[in-house]
Amino acid sequence: MNVIEKVEAGERIDFDEALSLYDLDFFALGELADQRRQALHGKKTYFNINRHINPTNICKDVCKFCAYSASRKNPQPYTMKHEEIMEIVDDIAERGIKEVHIVSAHNPDTGL
Repeated sequence: MNVIEKVEAGERIDFDEALSLYDLDFFALGELADQRRQALHGKKTYFNINRHINPTNICKDVCKFCAYSASRKNPQPYTMKHEEIMEIVDDIAERGIKEVHIVSAHNPDTGL
């Protein structure tokens, strides 16, 4: 039984089989995932509500995938204080949000 047949049958796949999913056409993989979702949950879709926090946008790196960093010469760089971050976390906790996603930059001024 190949990996697609195992997934369609609801059988557990091993690590190497999971890696082989990278070789599938992107849309074929999406269809396979949707088949499993429908088999498990029908037409229901689940999601979580979260908040993203970026404590600083000052970064010594220049990553092509980054959507928020600023050059140190940028006129609007920022670095949040711990207290500012915790205010945001406290606020979202009061709203019932259960997940916080924190991504930061390699700010040389923070000593990290």
